[in-house]
Amino acid sequence: MINWFQVIVMVLATPFTVLWFILLKRYGHTFDAYIAGLSPEEYRMPELFFIGMGFMQLIHYDLHSDRARKRIKEIGEIKGKKYAEYYYYISQSAMFTYFLTLTPVVLAFSALADEPYIAVLGIALTILLVKYLDEELNDKLESRRDELILDLPQMLSKMALLINSGMVMREAWDKVAETGDRALYQEMRITTEEMRNGASEMEAYMNFADRCSVKEVRKMTSTLIQNMQKGNKEITYFLSEMSNELWEEKKNMVRQKGEVAGTKLLIPTGMIFIGILILIIVPIFMNGF
Repeated sequence: MINWFQVIVMVLATPFTVLWFILLKRYGHTFDAYIAGLSPEEYRMPELFFIGMGFMQLIHYDLHSDRARKRIKEIGEIKGKKYAEYYYYISQSAMFTYFLTLTPVVLAFSALADEPYIAVLGIALTILLVKYLDEELNDKLESRRDELILDLPQMLSKMALLINSGMVMREAWDKVAETGDRALYQEMRITTEEMRNGASEMEAYMNFADRCSVKEVRKMTSTLIQNMQKGNKEITYFLSEMSNELWEEKKNMVRQKGEVAGTKLLIPTGMIFIGILILIIVPIFMNGF
């Protein structure tokens, strides 16, 4: 008797398998230069990314669509504007690689085991893995932006103190940039380097705001640029006021994150509670009370 489930699943798996081997044969070593520098700790199975890259080339994947440009700009905040398009390309090729590699494997295994749930569960997990890659980037981006906002009040306080003591704006900026190693201070050092290489202060501060892409930083740099010609007294007042405002925002952010963390803990706690109930109730029913 024909097992129609196995037949249908193998029919579905065949084009994926054929496509995978076509990509292997055609693009096996074409993208070695792109893959060579990738860290196995950051990317899983980077040696297979030529599959996704080859598929993207085959379908003429648009790297300049509105969505792509938006994503590239976001990646630029983490990886730097210079390499943003490259890392976007890598992230998209990783998604295609995982989907095209895992889908035929899952379908074939499901057909051999003659278990429909394996196919459903496997495809669902594959889609979740691809989605996870996208969400992982969102988490990194959110974490970086939060870090920038959390460090900004202290940075502004240092700036105000130095300028109030008689330093000019640029000198104070250079001094504060060397006081930390987190993202905000790294971006400040990049700004310092730009000014040393010939960029104007206004241009360097605008680039700083673009790289950080946080409204609080944009507000700070915008006001700095407006007040650069008005003397240190007004700049000091502005920095102090904004620092006080951001300290309050920082307190609220920390409080909100604590509440969110507490809410997230309810899920595993609830699962543990349900598991304990099952362990207690099932033996009772099995023994007939």
